[in-house]
Amino acid sequence: MTKRAPTIRSKLVLLVTACVLPASLMAVVLITHDYQRTRELLLNNLLGTARAMVSVVDRDMTSIESSLVALGTSPHLTNHNYRAFYHQAQSVLKIQADQGDINIALLDRSGKQYINTRRPFGTPLPSSSRFKGIEAVFDTGKPVISELFVGEVTRRPLLVIGVPISLQGTKVDYSLNAGIFPERFQKLLLQQKLPEGWIAAIFDGNGNIIARTRDMQRYVGKPGTPEMRQRMSSANEDTFVSTTYDGVRVHTVFSRSSISNWSLAIGIPTQSISDELRYTLFWLVFATLALLASSLTAAWLIGGRIAESIRGLTGPALALGSGEVVVVPPLHLREADEVGGSLVKVSEMLHRAQHQANHDVLTGLANRALFNEIVNQQLLLCERNLTTLAILYIDLDGFKAINDCHGHETGDKLLCNVAARLKGGSRNSDVVARLGGDEFAVVMVGASMHDGVLVGEKLVESVSAPYLIDGLELNVSASIGVSAYPDSGVTSDALLSRADVAMYRAKEMGRSRVAAAT
Repeated sequence: MTKRAPTIRSKLVLLVTACVLPASLMAVVLITHDYQRTRELLLNNLLGTARAMVSVVDRDMTSIESSLVALGTSPHLTNHNYRAFYHQAQSVLKIQADQGDINIALLDRSGKQYINTRRPFGTPLPSSSRFKGIEAVFDTGKPVISELFVGEVTRRPLLVIGVPISLQGTKVDYSLNAGIFPERFQKLLLQQKLPEGWIAAIFDGNGNIIARTRDMQRYVGKPGTPEMRQRMSSANEDTFVSTTYDGVRVHTVFSRSSISNWSLAIGIPTQSISDELRYTLFWLVFATLALLASSLTAAWLIGGRIAESIRGLTGPALALGSGEVVVVPPLHLREADEVGGSLVKVSEMLHRAQHQANHDVLTGLANRALFNEIVNQQLLLCERNLTTLAILYIDLDGFKAINDCHGHETGDKLLCNVAARLKGGSRNSDVVARLGGDEFAVVMVGASMHDGVLVGEKLVESVSAPYLIDGLELNVSASIGVSAYPDSGVTSDALLSRADVAMYRAKEMGRSRVAAAT
């Protein structure tokens, strides 16, 4: 049965396959869903862009209309000083950006032109001009925007904004008109810097093309596609897929101006959006296959290495079971090396378990054996890293009298309280041990003799404070001897011996004090 059990290598291969394939399929689903969501978001944002661009066109038209209204208040009209009015109109045009795209003309109800900034003043002008749709200025007394037509003077396609001029305030005497060439609106479209391949166009109220970002001269004045015109006639805003005159399928959005009744449409080629999805999916499939192949290869190699490392633990495990000394060679795998190291440590612990306990039963502190082991380990590190170490040897003053007077139970409680104070007065990195009876020791890693003396003085003060045990106030003090590596010795025995000698010297000096090893 063991030979038929799956190997680590086969399990890793299965794991990689089980992880990569579902994740890849999920990625395809998420990418497709994200594509749909992104497309909808793009079209919604595009609709917002169309509204913003309509606002730009409306602001430009409103600016021109405002300039005409202001110009119409000129006293030169009241005085019929057309020459002066002509020069004033020229000054107004200089204020307008792209003034070459605009001309100003003054007409009366019969269509007679008095000035036209496209011609020098005094040049003969048409006496019966008819600007398409501008007649409504005289009928309604309100500003009018014409449809696109070919001007009599310019002989170019243009549209006109006409504002009424009433000299007496009762009837419309003139129509002050601004002729705007489609190139001005094309510049407004191009200023929006739409991405390459996108198409934007402006349509008048009849659905005719006024301006276009691509091939404008070819399509200006031409009606929009039937589908486009049908959509514009039935809604103020819409999003749909259509085909341009260029034969390009586009995702189209349009928005209609409530001021001019014009519409602005933006089209994104559907090919660019679908190509992006196909491109993403292609690289996803390619990356999935590459990832699967590389992962399976890596899993096969890694599985073999893991299996070899695990097999290397078999011999040491059998040796541990038989009570032999365990030796584990490097297995080149951290977890296996950790298991091997654990086997070695367990083997060593089993050999020491009969004659050594690690902690003092009463106080829970490290006992002498564990303390000595820790000191020896730290001395090796100190030697390797060139660092210092201090040992405090602590003996209680007056403990025997309390133990004899109040009994061993009280004495044991007192020892536990002393142990707690020693532990609380030491650093987390220090090790506090009970060596036996009323003797304690502290090993301070990275500390000098001076550091040990300072800590010892604090411990003397802490230990010497009164103890309240079972209603009794008990007082003991501590005499502490301090030794340090390497000044006092380089072995644990030498350091403990020097600290012990220093502790007795502290007692001879009057107790309740600290003495440093000499």
